Amino acid sequence: MTRIVHLRSGHGLYGAERSLLALAGATRPPFEPVVASLVRPGRQDTLGDAARELGLETARVVAPGRLSLRAIGPLVRLARGGLLHAHDYKSLVLALAAGALARAPVVATFHGDTAHSGTVRLYEALARGSARWASAVAATSAVLGDEIRAAAPGVQVHVIANGIAVGRLASEVERAEARRVLAVPAGVPVVAYVGRLSPEKAPEVLLRAARNSGAFVLFAGDGPLRAELEAEAVGAPVRFLGFVRDVRQVLAAADVLALPSRTEGLPMAVLEAMAAGLPVVASAVGSLPEVLGDGAGWLVPAGDVAALREALGGARDQALRGSVARTARARVEARYGAAAMARSYRERLYQPALESRVRLPLSRAP
Repeated sequence: MTRIVHLRSGHGLYGAERSLLALAGATRPPFEPVVASLVRPGRQDTLGDAARELGLETARVVAPGRLSLRAIGPLVRLARGGLLHAHDYKSLVLALAAGALARAPVVATFHGDTAHSGTVRLYEALARGSARWASAVAATSAVLGDEIRAAAPGVQVHVIANGIAVGRLASEVERAEARRVLAVPAGVPVVAYVGRLSPEKAPEVLLRAARNSGAFVLFAGDGPLRAELEAEAVGAPVRFLGFVRDVRQVLAAADVLALPSRTEGLPMAVLEAMAAGLPVVASAVGSLPEVLGDGAGWLVPAGDVAALREALGGARDQALRGSVARTARARVEARYGAAAMARSYRERLYQPALESRVRLPLSRAP
């Protein structure tokens, strides 16, 4: 068995982390996934906790400070005889250093930029430049792939869509119970937002679009904009749930998911909503026009409050919502399953990277 070490920094469980877990969970022999979290001392390992619940092997790597040089030793030990798969800018830089010492190949997935501060923009630019030393790179959207190729000429960039395990639809009983637990008023349309409360996600656009609309808005997520949003929402029919580990209940309670992001790759929240039979209104950025086009959702210009308000109003038609939801779920089942994602990574990144390093072909998994 060849170990695939998925490496991610941070302490949240948002779209990139859920995509990582779906990929690791769908990985099959001859590869063996390990979920390794770069965690600051004293912080909770949320990603590792979720991975263990799924029965995945995990590793907690203490990574204090920005450089986190003390993390390289443990990563070298994890990498020996396997492959490092980095899922963010900090983990990519550390993986490249550890991979060179362990003589292990490194691949990376770019899930999308946040650019929410000057420091983060610098790190994200560093990661794109560092991609040239990776064996191969995956991007979750064609636009993002083009940007990486421009920053790191010569690197192999594969566009691989996020994937999820498509489960059962929520029953009417489950929907009613979700609304009760989340204290949603009876008889009102419910709009859900799932994601970080950060500038690139533009949650304030949804807050303003929903004002005086009669809709109740559930914000599931945390981030730097939370206090500002709560202050703006005083007196409005809005509930801030904070970080929600399992969003199924939030999706079950809602009539529509809204994602007004300024930038995206392929957001897991959208795929999860589509799989749950919940129609989506989202900005036309990243891969979302491809995912939601042709009747699988509603698309609006990023940052346009009036357009988002109009789309949410149109989504109140129950028959139309049902038609969109059916189209969306069928599309997820056909294009965005976790097994297909894992197969693409195996054939396009893992096997070529390992074969080029050891010069020996790997037996293909069935």
